[in-house]
Amino acid sequence: ETLDEIGADALQIQQIFINLASNALQAMEQGGKLMIRTKKAGDFIEVSFEDTGSGISEANMARIFEPLFSTKSIGTGLGLSICYSLVEGHGGKIDVLSEVGRGSVFTVRLPVRAG
Repeated sequence: ETLDEIGADALQIQQIFINLASNALQAMEQGGKLMIRTKKAGDFIEVSFEDTGSGISEANMARIFEPLFSTKSIGTGLGLSICYSLVEGHGGKIDVLSEVGRGSVFTVRLPVRAG
């Protein structure tokens, strides 16, 4: 199935997707599955990154998009805040569902190109 085009900066979208995939892989230290799915939902294209990693605690969920917040021993804590800003800058949204011990789903929603 083909999807409608989005109006976006390809390098910024690439940065978002690489960061989300990298975070998912890091959350699965003992291995696991990363599933990336795309679909059209109304006037948006959705790209979901679903992992079977460690999940995110409820306390951390409220802070994951804050600059400099990280639970990792290595990293700057800027990745998700940059992703959030870039997605918002494209008129989109980023949502997260997570359960500790079961994994996380990050869904990026980007508007379909008008016309």
